[in-house]
Amino acid sequence: MSQFAVLPDPGQAQTLDEVAGCLRMLKTWAGNPSYETIAARVNAVRPAGEQVGKTTVVDCFRAGRRRLDPDLVVAVVEALHDDVGYTTQWRQALRVVSGETRPDAQVRVLNALPADQPGFIGRAAVEPAGVTVLSGMAGAGKTRLAVHLAHELAAGGPFDRVLVVNLRGCHPDQPPVEPGAVLDGFLRLLGLAGQHVPHGLPARVTAFRLRLTGARTLILLDDAADEAQVRPLLPDVPGSVTLITSRRRLDGLTGARHVPVGVFTPAQAHAYLLAAVPEIPAGPDPAAVDRIAETCGYLPLALSLVAGHMRARPGWTLTDHADWLAERRRTGRLDPGVQAALDISYRNVSPPARQLLRLLAHHPGRSFDADAAEALAGSCARDELRELALHHLAEEAGPGRWTVHELVRVYAASRSADEDRRADRRAALTRLLDHLVTAPEAAADLAAAADFAAAEGWPDHAARLQQRSSDIACQA
Repeated sequence: MSQFAVLPDPGQAQTLDEVAGCLRMLKTWAGNPSYETIAARVNAVRPAGEQVGKTTVVDCFRAGRRRLDPDLVVAVVEALHDDVGYTTQWRQALRVVSGETRPDAQVRVLNALPADQPGFIGRAAVEPAGVTVLSGMAGAGKTRLAVHLAHELAAGGPFDRVLVVNLRGCHPDQPPVEPGAVLDGFLRLLGLAGQHVPHGLPARVTAFRLRLTGARTLILLDDAADEAQVRPLLPDVPGSVTLITSRRRLDGLTGARHVPVGVFTPAQAHAYLLAAVPEIPAGPDPAAVDRIAETCGYLPLALSLVAGHMRARPGWTLTDHADWLAERRRTGRLDPGVQAALDISYRNVSPPARQLLRLLAHHPGRSFDADAAEALAGSCARDELRELALHHLAEEAGPGRWTVHELVRVYAASRSADEDRRADRRAALTRLLDHLVTAPEAAADLAAAADFAAAEGWPDHAARLQQRSSDIACQA
């Protein structure tokens, strides 16, 4: 098997030619065995009356076919990579291509944990419950934390069964997975023959929970879309532990332990970068690594991407990288990987919530209350603010206060420049400054708003805000 090949994803195939192409890639991935070898492997597990010849096997790999035998294709896949979860994924993909089912019925399930990658930076201690939800913004490291916790749990005492699935709640190209398809895969991994998998979601839920009764099971549900997708996949039997990751808070799972996953602390980000690129010298600025971490907003995804960029630039110092990042930030540019992750979160909220996020990007302060958000929106915006918080595009910053992460702010400002009229932005900011003139804000926040108003062409507001800031500071 080639160590450089990537196991092909049949879920990407939309036509029979693409299925054949994916099968050819799988053959290469498997070390390019001869067609005679593949036919022999297929025949070794088929009844005498269903033996196939080399030519029949070769036909599965050829483009231009009008039809394929799904059972034979799956048998070829098993001959190349005998993994129950992977062959189930092929069955689902073939049903989608033939029009028998929808794309959301495609999923790959696993019966082993992903590797716990080295270099994990510890977070605050998490004590998993029967069901634990790890939620946070895009790129916060939820999956990495969940995998690490799962390995710690497994090390504390072996589980009888392990079930893992990516639910594709925020996949850029594919729809969220239908829970019935997940249960189909789980039941096969648990030893139920395909012909005995019941039809209908309620029957599959019952069969799934019955199979888990009396066993100690660890389940990892990664990238959940919402509560409705997750509920049928919860074992609801003693001895099972379920870890869920999601960009949504999943507040509807009332019996679960909810653990918010935030960005790194400055110290954690510093440690991460030093461990990721120990060979890169600091250069003339000894604080360069902290400047890099701050520019990345302490977001694990951004730090990981910039570490990759740093390794690809031999001869650069940490100071060079810090200066480069600062210049990109001044021009409002984000790493494409961060941009893509935030694109998905942005698309997952309603148009009114998107509009509010774009306006909040222009707020001159680091935090704001609901009244300020409504001043920007020009109407009641509390539902939209709650929606942004549900998707971790806005975060609570204290009683009645909210904030938007710096990278989300940069992203939303860029979207605003593309989608909003300048006149509309000016009108929204005028409403906000009108509000701040009389709002019960801290002196420092009013001073920042005054500086913003002076720089952006609201001299009257600037003078009034500065006066209010001075008055409040004198009273303190």
